Amino acid sequence: MPNKVKNLMNTSIYDATHGTRLGDIAHICSGHPFRGSIEPDINGDVHVVQVRNTKATGEIVQDELIKTTLTSKKQPDWLKSGDILFVAKGAKHYSAVVEDLPKQTVCSPHFFLVRIKLAFKELVTPEFICWQLNQLPAQRYFQTTAEGSLYLSVRRQILEYVPITMLPIEKQRQLTAMHRCGVKEQKVLQQLIENRQQQLDAIAYKALTA
Repeated sequence: MPNKVKNLMNTSIYDATHGTRLGDIAHICSGHPFRGSIEPDINGDVHVVQVRNTKATGEIVQDELIKTTLTSKKQPDWLKSGDILFVAKGAKHYSAVVEDLPKQTVCSPHFFLVRIKLAFKELVTPEFICWQLNQLPAQRYFQTTAEGSLYLSVRRQILEYVPITMLPIEKQRQLTAMHRCGVKEQKVLQQLIENRQQQLDAIAYKALTA
């Protein structure tokens, strides 16, 4: 075990005052360097995650991914389950977790790809880090450090230095499980609202056109 990990554990890694930063526990790199716009290709062999395929709830909408053909010579950094995609450019800066995407999938350069370091795999879950990056403390940090006027962006160094609170692994799982339940409840409620609106629209149409 690396000395850095030992030192963190010996000084109580679960102590939020320790000053853990995202760059301490994860590798961070840019998304795939597409040149210009990403051209869809139904015969392509590569899927691409773009910002519009992600949600601030931490989800990636897989059935909306496009296929393309890579033209750059750079070896693709294929996405793996457990990777975290951070939206670095745009009005909102949030994260989503990669889960069961097609084997050959990359993300656009609007993201930073965050991958938990091997030495911390048993100490922190990707879901917890993603959830934490989407919470108010981290969001305030990004709001005060983002650069640009009309088109805000978060630099890699800023993301590396975002403070991370380390909790016991079971507590992490409890929090992310609660988050997943909350997201499911929101979807059910939204569907009920839409169904009721459709009923009201139908009633109104019938009443006003009879």
